[in-house]
Amino acid sequence: MTLYKQILAFVICLFAGLLIIAYAVQFQSTRDYLAEQQRISVINTANSVGLALTPYLETGDKIGAESVINAAFDGGFYQKIHLDLLASKETIEKVNKVEIEGVPRWFTELNFFKSETYDSVLTSGWLQLGKLEVTGHPGDAYFQFWRAMSNLFFAYIACFVVVSILVIAALRILLRPLDLIRRQAVEIEKHHFNKSIPLPKTLELKQVVQSINTLTVKLAKQFKEEAVAADSLRERAFRDAVSGLGNRAYFMGQINAWIAEHGTGGVMLIAVDALDEIYRIDGYSARDQMVKQVANILHAKLATFGGAAISRISATEYAVLLPGLTSEELLDIAHVLNEAIADLIVNPLEIDSAFSVIGIAVRNEDEDLSALLTKADSALRRARNERLGAVTIEHAEKADTFGRLAWKEIILEALEHDQFDFRIQPVTMITGEMSLPAELFTGIRYQGQHFSAAQFISAVELFKLGEKLDRYVLDHAVSVLQANPGMRMSVNLTISSISSLPFLSYLNEFFIKNSAISNRIAIEIPENAIIHHRESVKSLSEICRQYKVMWGIDQFGRHFQSLEYLTELTPVYVKVDQGYMSIISKDENAQSVLAAVCRTAHNAGAITVVTRVENEQQIDLINQLFVDGYQGIVQPAREI
Repeated sequence: MTLYKQILAFVICLFAGLLIIAYAVQFQSTRDYLAEQQRISVINTANSVGLALTPYLETGDKIGAESVINAAFDGGFYQKIHLDLLASKETIEKVNKVEIEGVPRWFTELNFFKSETYDSVLTSGWLQLGKLEVTGHPGDAYFQFWRAMSNLFFAYIACFVVVSILVIAALRILLRPLDLIRRQAVEIEKHHFNKSIPLPKTLELKQVVQSINTLTVKLAKQFKEEAVAADSLRERAFRDAVSGLGNRAYFMGQINAWIAEHGTGGVMLIAVDALDEIYRIDGYSARDQMVKQVANILHAKLATFGGAAISRISATEYAVLLPGLTSEELLDIAHVLNEAIADLIVNPLEIDSAFSVIGIAVRNEDEDLSALLTKADSALRRARNERLGAVTIEHAEKADTFGRLAWKEIILEALEHDQFDFRIQPVTMITGEMSLPAELFTGIRYQGQHFSAAQFISAVELFKLGEKLDRYVLDHAVSVLQANPGMRMSVNLTISSISSLPFLSYLNEFFIKNSAISNRIAIEIPENAIIHHRESVKSLSEICRQYKVMWGIDQFGRHFQSLEYLTELTPVYVKVDQGYMSIISKDENAQSVLAAVCRTAHNAGAITVVTRVENEQQIDLINQLFVDGYQGIVQPAREI
């Protein structure tokens, strides 16, 4: 129970107790007063009637005596007046059997008042003339008592209600700074440092608020400094300082992760040997400017290809990884890049304006990194030997099976005829953090073969099929969770779904409809979605927070984006990009970067998970690098 409720309950109970005591005291005093009034009235009536009867009794005038009794009986509220005439042995009696009006029957049955009776003997000298008995009727006492107590009761109830409302309002105002302090403490616990608390007027609370605001500012500054330090370390390790692209180490990490996923597509090496000539003639400043322009061209032309990794691997060479593309598509892109790079040179004679050569290697199935890079180097050498602007390609031994248009048809057919298969892979926790759901992997069965998502996801994004696919996968996840009450799983969303307002509306309705399993399902989004669709990701995180659905970031740390977005979005967990694990055993810089990235995530309140863990040696290594859990080949996925 909150402090506000405790104080409110105490004050209201105390006030209610005081009202009850006051009512009880008033109840008893009023009752005693009315009872005494009834007794005195009966005595006075008996005495006055006795005096009035004596002259008539002395003369034996029964009729006169009876008229006196009638007058007394009619002039008051009595239950009975009884007169015994001792001389004649006769009696005169008046009895009132009238029910009490205006008083509930249950109230009179509580017997608050007894009928008061007074006897007196009427004499004349030493002679006894008669015996008079007067019994008061409690009806008037009940009527006055009921009216007084009911009025007092409703007055006390009204007073109680008014005072309670005033107490509630006063406590809300007085304790509002304390509630703000509580909320700020919760925000700090969640690593949110974006707000400060207004200073209250209460001295004690004012000092506490000042301290908390100071602490919040310091923590925000500390997190920002650590995020900047992690970004700086990451850039030094994996980013080329001149072009702003990834360096050789970054490229090796990305291509290793791609090969580990059995990805299809190819590698493109782009040589701009004229950069050396620019350096000799115009100096390093002109060369660096041209390096940046080439990098900008590569970014602009390849921005639409999901999963592409672009790097500068030497002074004059660039490397590009393009997953999921066929030989023809790679050749078309290469010619576009050559033409765009050639446009950087102003050539008024328009003679041989080519500026670069490109070698392409298309990956064979199960081809390792060494063989693939050897093919790419061979293709680049042949291109250099031909002419500027040349594009050469080392084809895969097996011809490309499907182009992106073919993939579109395959995906649509799989959605229509349920040709998907699903596997889940658990997350093993190293630390004592909360357990995370197993990850759901989606594949396609086609012509007796299994194709992983890495092989067709680029076609999904290109043709905007992500929304259809994600709805299908979410519906399947619900059916699996309903059939397995103890299971928890995470579902990866595509970028095209995240950026779609209709899909976000669908997701809102989905969580309402499946509220019974919302605590057993998690949503994962790629880091690339945060870079290009920040507002949509904010909306998605608010939906997840509203329905208490866990959500996380996949491919965390892949892009050279500041990690400060963590405090704004506050994911529950992050899954570090596979590229780190592919080179962590060979590169100490990669270990330092992974540790810094994970520490930054910890400071933002997120659980850290590394993926593509292949052996026990890597597990021992990540134990020292602020990692909370892992996934990988050591825990193979199983079909569901």
